[in-house]
Amino acid sequence: MPKQQYYGRQKFEITFTGDSLEARCHLPFGPKRNRILFSLLLILLAVWGSYRTWLLPGGAYGRSTWWYFAHHYSLLDPGALVFATGFYVLFLLTGTRLLCPAGAILTCNRSQVTTTRIPWYSFTGHWVTHAYDALDVSGFRLKYFGSGRGGSVYGIRFFVNGSAKTIFHGSIEPPEAYRILLRVKNLGLDVASDPKLLSRVKLGLLDRQEEELDRRMGI
Repeated sequence: MPKQQYYGRQKFEITFTGDSLEARCHLPFGPKRNRILFSLLLILLAVWGSYRTWLLPGGAYGRSTWWYFAHHYSLLDPGALVFATGFYVLFLLTGTRLLCPAGAILTCNRSQVTTTRIPWYSFTGHWVTHAYDALDVSGFRLKYFGSGRGGSVYGIRFFVNGSAKTIFHGSIEPPEAYRILLRVKNLGLDVASDPKLLSRVKLGLLDRQEEELDRRMGI
């Protein structure tokens, strides 16, 4: 009978039997903390920047850039306008994407490995699935990608016929990765040796204990 448990700050849902594993995370796209506030900040910056660039009156005649453009006058610096507009559109799209669904699922059995995720560019919550023959898959491991504002960034890396694939990028932490990799290995799939994994697991658990203590003490 499948055994389902929830692990970690991201509430990884891990279901396993003797012959299969399913790990899923519905962590929203973007930063783990203050995501909505960060999204609203980006959207407000985009709106304010676009207004300042195109609609705010200025110059000797008190006309906006949009007025000059609409009346077919030459613009003073079209290159800068295009760059600024593109920058604010990027802010708007990123801020909107932070409010949209995100998630990833890793499913393994003794014959197949399947990854399912909502891509970063999807605003509709559309899931994309890729299935691989287990014989073509090798080198499962926890991959460190660097540090961000929310802490270290990890993902689970594996190879399919020599081509690198990643799942749970930015959402997984060492304790959950260890549980998943242990189950993957039990299924007979290839897991790469990683001498740093256990130390990272211990540090991750200590960080959580400190955060829980700070929360209880109101720090």
